[in-house]
Amino acid sequence: MTAETTECAISVLQDLLRVYDHRFLELDERRRERLIEGTRRALGEEEFGDAARAALPSSYRLRLFCLRYGLRDELERLIRDEAEGRPPGAVVVGGRVYAMYPYLRGVPRDDVDITSEVGVAHRLDAAGWHGPRLRVRGRAVLEQIETRETRVEIVLRNAATLTEHRVVAGVTPDGSFDAEQPVQEPGIWEVHVIASTLGVSREAPLGPVRGPRVKTDPQRRAIAPDTEATIHFTTGDRLAVLVERDEAPIRPLTRLRRRLLPRHSARLGSRPHPGTDTPKPPTPPETSPN
Repeated sequence: MTAETTECAISVLQDLLRVYDHRFLELDERRRERLIEGTRRALGEEEFGDAARAALPSSYRLRLFCLRYGLRDELERLIRDEAEGRPPGAVVVGGRVYAMYPYLRGVPRDDVDITSEVGVAHRLDAAGWHGPRLRVRGRAVLEQIETRETRVEIVLRNAATLTEHRVVAGVTPDGSFDAEQPVQEPGIWEVHVIASTLGVSREAPLGPVRGPRVKTDPQRRAIAPDTEATIHFTTGDRLAVLVERDEAPIRPLTRLRRRLLPRHSARLGSRPHPGTDTPKPPTPPETSPN
């Protein structure tokens, strides 16, 4: 089967299987039967290769398995669990992640392989300064995998050079983490989290998912005599740290002025300072008549 034929087969399979969601559960018995019989006829008339089936997400591969072998009750349970937000548990075997469906007998291992679909479930609960160090707190675990221990790392990655600095966070059994990371080099450093267990690791940017008490206003801190750093969120809601270094050391009075200036400007706007006159435009010089 050529690549073009495989892509066509994938598209046909997706069209046949995408209707098996909450809409299927809303059908009465007669309409469910008609839909299943029509899908099975279409599947029997077409020749779908292993490559096309392997390209489908696991949930579609399992639907296809149930339809081929007439497992109607199992199909309905599969769809209902998904619709009601009850994902299956998963185990790790040889570095691969497999979903567990006790009610599905004889399903091929490849059909329950969700290694490429597993992500990291994460949440940022706090971000701030602890002296010159960035401190972050939150939660990170691998999706669906049942484990008692998760390793969490916090990564600062320079957006321009891709240089990385990592630190292992303290983690509780439920995946809650607390970590401190020094920041020194100039640049924009995005903050990522890596969760690992049983040889499987996944990474995600911190910030898009966060608790209600996370401070979103920029937080500036002098981390060295000539260096200031600002915790902020990018346009994509990602947590980042901007590190700026002056050629000359920052004087304490200058540092205080920088901190107060944004607030002062916001209060005054464009109004002139009390007690001062608005500057007048210069008067053009007089010209003598010819």
